[in-house]
Amino acid sequence: MLVSWDQEFIADKNKIFKYGSIKLVIRFQKLEGVNDRSAWIALYPPRVVSGYVTNKAAPRSRKNSSNDSTYYPECTSIDSIPYAAKYKPISVGKYPGVVLVPNADIFNYHELKEKYGFEMQSDRPEEIIIHLYKRLGITAALNEIQGEYSFILCDNEMSYLVRDGTGTRGLCYLEYPHRSGPMSAALRASLLNSYQHSHKTTVFGKEFSYECNRAGQIRHVPLGSIIYGDNKKEWKRKVFTSVFQQPNYHTDLLAPPCKNGMSVLGQMRMRLRNIIKQIITCRSKSSTIGKVGLLLSGGLNSRVIGNVLRDSQVKGLKTFFVGTKSAHERASSENGAKSISSIHHDIMFDPKQAFEDIPKVIELVETYDTASIRKALLLYSVCKYIHQHNAIDVLFCGEGLDDIAGSQIYYKQAKCAEEFQSTLENNLKRPIGRDIYDKIGSWFGIRIVFPFLDPLFTSHYLSFTNEDRIPRFGIEKYFLRVCLDHSDLITEEVLWKHREDWVDSASSFDRFWVKTLQRCCNKAVDHEEYEKREQTFLHNTPLTTEEYFYRQTFEKIFPEQQSLVPAVNRPSFGVGMDPSPRTWNIYPQHLCVDFLATVRMMV
Repeated sequence: MLVSWDQEFIADKNKIFKYGSIKLVIRFQKLEGVNDRSAWIALYPPRVVSGYVTNKAAPRSRKNSSNDSTYYPECTSIDSIPYAAKYKPISVGKYPGVVLVPNADIFNYHELKEKYGFEMQSDRPEEIIIHLYKRLGITAALNEIQGEYSFILCDNEMSYLVRDGTGTRGLCYLEYPHRSGPMSAALRASLLNSYQHSHKTTVFGKEFSYECNRAGQIRHVPLGSIIYGDNKKEWKRKVFTSVFQQPNYHTDLLAPPCKNGMSVLGQMRMRLRNIIKQIITCRSKSSTIGKVGLLLSGGLNSRVIGNVLRDSQVKGLKTFFVGTKSAHERASSENGAKSISSIHHDIMFDPKQAFEDIPKVIELVETYDTASIRKALLLYSVCKYIHQHNAIDVLFCGEGLDDIAGSQIYYKQAKCAEEFQSTLENNLKRPIGRDIYDKIGSWFGIRIVFPFLDPLFTSHYLSFTNEDRIPRFGIEKYFLRVCLDHSDLITEEVLWKHREDWVDSASSFDRFWVKTLQRCCNKAVDHEEYEKREQTFLHNTPLTTEEYFYRQTFEKIFPEQQSLVPAVNRPSFGVGMDPSPRTWNIYPQHLCVDFLATVRMMV
């Protein structure tokens, strides 16, 4: 079993990691990272006939004879990297043979520690996963955890690959046709992709050799799933969670008032507001949090987070807006920053520079999906700016709320509540683009937080009936807006403004930055080859030169890995083929509806 991870390092001194008859050797490879916090990755060879793992100091300058970029640094030098401390593998002394490779934020860590009386050996919240696993078993342990996570857990010969239901943390495995399950697993697909060939390596004076079958396919662990097994038995998969496996509280609009005069629906709305305050405040006061920032686009999602952070008295709050000179949301973002008294940063976005960044961005996000890459280019600019200015450690983001609330304007085309719900379920089950924030943020040493993907919020919001949550009066996420109306979470003008996609809001309609990007892609592709795209790419065939350029770039980095991108983001209800709402045939219709005037008229 290959276990590898990004930005994570050996934690335990004088430890031997041994899984059954397989003994593993650690390799440290120097990457061309943008900073020292993301410059090293650790790799386990998949097959080693002999050898052992130890962090016994090796000469710092020692190089592998077959790979000039491979070093074996002293552990003291690794431990000195601040961001690496959070991502070291974890083992607990009283559970020999159990090793955890996590990418996790556990929000109810203190409650679980107190509930079960665990004695922790470190100050890392992820350690509680091991204690829960040994006390309750893997499935029951996961039912206790609240957070965002993916991890690899090895218990002697048994291995578990676990990914939560939000899809914000990536986890991949390398599957071979002649094997019943994964031979290799990693938190990043790029680690598996780099080692699909023969290797010879020298570690601590001993030479080892191993081979990987180039026919292996890299696959994502499905959302809310466990893939488990050992070297002797067939590997299995089971689903342990889903955003739709929630209690369904009946919310009849005609329910009689409660004793306090508030209807059942009114009480649930009030509870929704309190949950939003609770989850944002909890994350802002976490013991592991550092300097705090907010991606403030000017829309409903980020403004709600900003107001709660202000009320939580977060010190030195910094806000960030990214866009071209013509971005029409810039003024709204500046007004939002003034209202919460934040230190505001206006990041100027250059589409031509973004085009130059495409290869690096595709390498990081590991996809050729157009919607994901456009969003990733904006995020890459933000995170790069933050890193260069050493601005913050944690970035709050409103991503996820629109997925849960069904905020895309094409949901207005749903003919009934059942059609709305089925489309929402299909979109939520696809992990397209939800992990790009963590992939880019971690590259720059930034932890990105998604409060609206908290199970407490998603379970409560999805407990309202389909009829409650469907768009009404031409207004998307109408029910959510009603729930937040007349509250201290957001002003009326912002609450009832049109939703604008983040990619679209980064420039004006007349000077849409995506068009500049498309022109650059169009010049870069070979049009004769483009005409043969249906024969070249049978899976997810590109429809435009922009998509073709992304696909070509992806194939150079991840050759013959079609299964890594099972599907691409296409709008529902046939409103268009491009992911940008500005290109859809219903967009002009959408702008004609004055949300605030419509609501005031009803009142």
